[in-house]
Amino acid sequence: MNHMTLNKYQLIIMADDKQVVLERILQVTRYRGFLINGINAEVNTGNNVATITMSVSSERPIALLVDQINKLIDIKSVKVDNRAVQTQQYSA
Repeated sequence: MNHMTLNKYQLIIMADDKQVVLERILQVTRYRGFLINGINAEVNTGNNVATITMSVSSERPIALLVDQINKLIDIKSVKVDNRAVQTQQYSA
């Protein structure tokens, strides 16, 4: 039996309100080996900034994902909500 420890993280991403931004974030997240547990996106129409809250889990360090999302065009900021960080063990 393999024991795998997945760390859960919540990211708060501020981005320009463009349709392609969410697709790019999802692609980078999957490519970097993170599982998406939940996502919520809201747009402030006054300043055209989207707030994306995303819950992810992985054995990998969250810094790998944060650095890659920050490199995307139209991303204003990425924060990790440390209050939401949890560790779970799964038996495989």
